[in-house]
Amino acid sequence: MPPELLTLLKFGLLALLYVFVAHTVRSASADVYGTKRRKAPPAPRPAVAAPSDQARRSRKIPKEIVVHSPGAAPHVIALKGRGLLIGRGPGVDVHLEDVYASDEHAEILPDDGSWSVRDLGSTNGTYLNGAKVTRPTPLASGDQLRLGKTAVEVRR
Repeated sequence: MPPELLTLLKFGLLALLYVFVAHTVRSASADVYGTKRRKAPPAPRPAVAAPSDQARRSRKIPKEIVVHSPGAAPHVIALKGRGLLIGRGPGVDVHLEDVYASDEHAEILPDDGSWSVRDLGSTNGTYLNGAKVTRPTPLASGDQLRLGKTAVEVRR
């Protein structure tokens, strides 16, 4: 055989050997570390819709909240002129003994003669009547808030 053909066959065999080794390494690393797949973007979460101005005016304005912490007696807190900071950290207005609540979990704010709730970027979220709060949302008497495992009842 001519020496040029032998050299060409050597390089071809070497290329096949590199392809085999690369495939084996990729397969072994997929078994050990798992495959990396691109995740589809998460579905949008349902948000609490802000009621129209007319519906908002017809709702009853809350005067107090009742905090129902797990394993503790209910605690009534009056809603007065300034807002309330709710969480389990130091310096909050309403202290929660709930490991699922963030240090500064949510805030209840005065809103044009009524009250609104705003989530402060909590880990487990703030829920109003079962829907996640994603922006300041008006409150009415009878609404139910959930912060971690703590339930908060809004009353007149």
